[in-house]
Amino acid sequence: MLKDTLEKFGYPRTLIKEYKHWLLLAREKQLTLGSMILICKEEKHNFHEISLEANSELSVVSKDIELSAKKAFNYDKINYNMLMMSDPEVHFHVIPRYSQTVSYHSQEFVDTDWPKPIDFTQNHNSINAEQLELIKKTIQANLPKSEKKFGTIYTSGCYDLYHFGHLNIFKKSKELCDRLIVGVSTDELILSTKGKKPVIPYEERAKIISSIKYVDEVIPQEDKNKQKVVDKYGIDAISVGDDWKGKYPPVTCEMIYFPYTKSVSSTILKDTLKLIGKK
Repeated sequence: MLKDTLEKFGYPRTLIKEYKHWLLLAREKQLTLGSMILICKEEKHNFHEISLEANSELSVVSKDIELSAKKAFNYDKINYNMLMMSDPEVHFHVIPRYSQTVSYHSQEFVDTDWPKPIDFTQNHNSINAEQLELIKKTIQANLPKSEKKFGTIYTSGCYDLYHFGHLNIFKKSKELCDRLIVGVSTDELILSTKGKKPVIPYEERAKIISSIKYVDEVIPQEDKNKQKVVDKYGIDAISVGDDWKGKYPPVTCEMIYFPYTKSVSSTILKDTLKLIGKK
């Protein structure tokens, strides 16, 4: 599954940038300086199966990769290797190639296979977590600058009965950020906090939210620890309705309060459905 492959590639720790249909990650084993992984967010195992939208976006992503890596590391060539053997999801290993030894933060990186194809069985340049973070940040610093105020915004909810008020928050949040992550409460969390099971099970609610064009990623909300999400996903801001002012648990990121859509709520919808059911 895509989730397992992403975890194997060190996501979200290795994330350089998230696009609508692709994730760009720093490769933990640096075959050459600036090695990356580009993985499609769709659950597809064949290149021809990815959507037209994902295929179209690939030209934008590859331009970002090539220009930023060239500026950051001044490679000689760049290779895109699509293997999909042990990790079946559609992805590329993006390997900058160098005709000579290059130095980066006092460490030398050697492309030992130049000018032949890269040997994936060898770990040519061993680095630690701190060095990988430096490489990741160098690539990020050379990517085209976004005009959005925030990189990543997080919002969450039960979304048991999805309505216009939820859409308002997603739309307004996405207008402020490059990447919108939505936490969907699990069935267990709803049962423990509200004393009853949701009308719509988690898997279906998550799929509904995932299909919304403003949402970049859906994650399960298993507890109320918001700081844990902030730390794990590098959240820049959390967005909620202004009815949460003074009630939201403290977090280290910025808070954004949008006007609450008073004319509609999940509670109102449920009460209306109950009245209809009695007729």
